[in-house]
Amino acid sequence: MFKLPLYLFLIFVMAIACRDDQITTGKMPSKVVIKTGTVCGWCSRNDTLTISGNAVRYVNYTQCNNSSPSVEKNGQIATSQLDSLLSKLDFNELKKLDLNSQNISFDGCDDWIYFDNGSETHYIRFTSNDPKLQPIMEFVDHLNAIKTQYIGK
Repeated sequence: MFKLPLYLFLIFVMAIACRDDQITTGKMPSKVVIKTGTVCGWCSRNDTLTISGNAVRYVNYTQCNNSSPSVEKNGQIATSQLDSLLSKLDFNELKKLDLNSQNISFDGCDDWIYFDNGSETHYIRFTSNDPKLQPIMEFVDHLNAIKTQYIGK
């Protein structure tokens, strides 16, 4: 007599528990905003890749025209690819980096990363071969690979 209500109650509890896990997992990527780009002297390159949730936007401004991008591409990143990218980042290591290179002042190029996880943000500006990047290099390489996909489209 009590088996059926108990059985239904357990199914209900399990369904709620599974549903909460899926909602929590689904919310994480939508809070994360990752931006990366390259800015070069003489306005030869000024691009930005923005990943916000599963949405991706790439823009490139050339010849000092910052009001209208010369290239603009939009897309989606698979949740598995976003999870793979995020798994390569140790945010504590990123926060330790206090990088603000100024190669653009010498007609060179600077790369930059902005990361916002919903409660904290961090920004670094660096040269691509800076040895201080070593703790987050897998993340940087993966992010650059995603960016390259949009540059080449």
